[in-house]
Amino acid sequence: VLLLNLSIFYRIFTPLIYALLVSYLLLPLNDYFEKIFKNRDVASVITVLIIIIPFVVLIWTTLDTLINEIVKFLENPDAFLNKILDFEEYLKNFGVNISFSSQIDTIIEKVESYINIETAFDLLKNISYATLNILLFIFSTFYFLRDGRKLKEVTDTLIPAEIKKEYLKFTKELGKVLQGLFYGYVLTAGITGVLAGTGFYILGVYFNVSYLVNYSVLLGFLIFLFGLLPILGSPMIYVPIALVEIFSKPMLALIILIFGIIVLTYLPTFVLTPYISEKKSEVHPLIILFSFVAGPIAFGVPGFVLGPLFLCSLVALYRVKKNEN
Repeated sequence: VLLLNLSIFYRIFTPLIYALLVSYLLLPLNDYFEKIFKNRDVASVITVLIIIIPFVVLIWTTLDTLINEIVKFLENPDAFLNKILDFEEYLKNFGVNISFSSQIDTIIEKVESYINIETAFDLLKNISYATLNILLFIFSTFYFLRDGRKLKEVTDTLIPAEIKKEYLKFTKELGKVLQGLFYGYVLTAGITGVLAGTGFYILGVYFNVSYLVNYSVLLGFLIFLFGLLPILGSPMIYVPIALVEIFSKPMLALIILIFGIIVLTYLPTFVLTPYISEKKSEVHPLIILFSFVAGPIAFGVPGFVLGPLFLCSLVALYRVKKNEN
């Protein structure tokens, strides 16, 4: 029963924690919009839309590409099979002897056996759960942006007087560390976005792939947004691109994967973010790096956020105790 309650608690509060952290990150932008529009509600809506629109664009373009590929396959399955055979021949040039084509029938049979009422129900349940989480995240982010300061004032009044002084010191230190860490997140994501847009543009020109050239700025912007989620963020952009090109331009797909893994994933996560965050938060890069690794191990995917948050809390608590002594 306890584990069940913890599981429910974890599922409910994970999107709330994400919303709280994202709203904290976007608070300066929200304040800027409030100065322009003179209305907190309007500013919060615009700030939330800045988060939502790129995701909608990404999902739309991904679904559009996927549907087009499925239609092409249904119209001419032999052409798809020929691409696979060409790809197999291409791999043989590097000493890799893999037969994808011989496994197609087996894969289709496995897929058909997997598709049943039970799996369809599970899929529907997971989609419903994900949709509810997304909606909870969106509306929570809006309300945190709009009423965050009021919420903090209410929270401050609930703190007992005997520990209020220490609490205020702790929140002040926590704010400093979080700002430094988020500064590292945002600046690193920005640098990664520029590198991604530039890289995709160059690859598009060299391999004559028009959408990489035409949408290089958009792809860079999406990398920037997804780059705010360490390790898992950028692959959500460059992996689908590589998969789209793997049969028609396998060398391009390979280069995109190498470029993505080294430049867009490992470089930001293990080098840029710890180094930049150290300058603002005054936390050692190794500790920041450890939080990125330990968080996912302990909490799964949400650990990419919960790990650094836990780290910031410990650092803030340590600094408060150190100043007292």
